[in-house]
Amino acid sequence: MLDQDGKLFGRLNIIDFSFVIITSAMVFGLFWVAMGNSPLQQEIISTGPVEVTVAVRGARVLDPTIFKVGEKAFLTIRNSRYKAVEVVKIETKPRYITLMGTDNKPVSIADPSRPEVKDIDLTFKEQAEVLKDGVTMGGYKLKVGNTVELDAFGYRFRGSIMKVDMPGK
Repeated sequence: MLDQDGKLFGRLNIIDFSFVIITSAMVFGLFWVAMGNSPLQQEIISTGPVEVTVAVRGARVLDPTIFKVGEKAFLTIRNSRYKAVEVVKIETKPRYITLMGTDNKPVSIADPSRPEVKDIDLTFKEQAEVLKDGVTMGGYKLKVGNTVELDAFGYRFRGSIMKVDMPGK
């Protein structure tokens, strides 16, 4: 394919060919953005406070009082630290197991073998933007199922978003 002079098929210099490809890609990109197809030009529908509930399942916590409403917890989304957000609601529940009752119906009880294991729902509040394709906070899309990490003075837990709510909207 390449000869001794660095020409492709004996006619086209590979460096000139690369230059033509790169230049045409740049021109195409400029027209693409000019037509309004850039992801950076997304239309913001509204801006305001958003409440996001993060579910932490199977957290090993002996003292559930380490969680405090009103404290700031750092939020990490997709392995990128965002900033401190305010915790507005905490719900701590014991981990349940299901057993078959005496009447052959399932019965759920708190797991007696591991009382330190809890299911925790932390709700935090922060400013966010609503776009056509969802809610974003600091450039990160907040969708149910996304993995996030909350990190405060007494804890660091990884959980998944289970609810995104914009009060008043």
